[in-house]
Amino acid sequence: METHRLIDTHAHLDDPIFDRDLETVVDHARHENVSVVTLGCDYVSSTLAVGIAERHEGVYAAVGLHPSKVTGDQIADDKLIDFGAYRHLASRPKAVAIGETGLDYHDLPTGRRGGAEIELAERIKRNQVRTFGLFLQLSRELRLPLLLHCRDAHDEMLKLLADWDQATKGFDSRGVVHCFSGTWKQARKYFSLGFMISVTGIITHGGYQSELLKKAPLSNLLAESDCPFQTPTPWSQRRSEPAFVRQVAANIASLRRLPVAEVEKQLSTNAHRIFRRIGP
Repeated sequence: METHRLIDTHAHLDDPIFDRDLETVVDHARHENVSVVTLGCDYVSSTLAVGIAERHEGVYAAVGLHPSKVTGDQIADDKLIDFGAYRHLASRPKAVAIGETGLDYHDLPTGRRGGAEIELAERIKRNQVRTFGLFLQLSRELRLPLLLHCRDAHDEMLKLLADWDQATKGFDSRGVVHCFSGTWKQARKYFSLGFMISVTGIITHGGYQSELLKKAPLSNLLAESDCPFQTPTPWSQRRSEPAFVRQVAANIASLRRLPVAEVEKQLSTNAHRIFRRIGP
């Protein structure tokens, strides 16, 4: 059966669970004709991601700061991150995107303990927005696509991206909303801004965003492993791996009643449209 090269658009190969057999995992992906974008969640893991990419053919890196790592203690914009260090890291040849970055309001303090918790939650939100703004700036400066994380904050993220869009006209590799958790209306707004949404192994467990994934233009979809998380069936009791994105593609094809080869070809085309630094 004809297969097309796929790109796992969101992996965490720096996770300690891969320490003993990373070479085997990368070889497995290569055998399945899958290239990998491995992401950083802070400066240390971003450095590891770039190092892994530089040591392995078919592996690329993204550098960023996960919003859940932004605290309420960081106040001034120039204290949020070492922007120069991230810029230097993102300028390395195998760095192909900015991420993981975005907004995550899911696990903020709830205010059950009074006003101090509410104030802390608001500070964290403000600092997430400021940090995200710095990475939007870096994406525009280096012309690198964004790999976005968003939970319980899609409307605010869409507003920020709409403002950013006005300053980045002519930049047509906008990026990806990973493991999309929003509504069809929100998905359409991301599409209008030039973003795609990526699908994880959750799709194989039944019911996950099935109506949205039927409606969404195939030209706006991507596949990811989010490894070592989001393992697809039939490997649900194991850690996820980049090679498993072939199963994600197969499930998209089944959901949409299309030939697997057609879906794989379109997913590959989509990924190369976003990741301009990844060769054919």
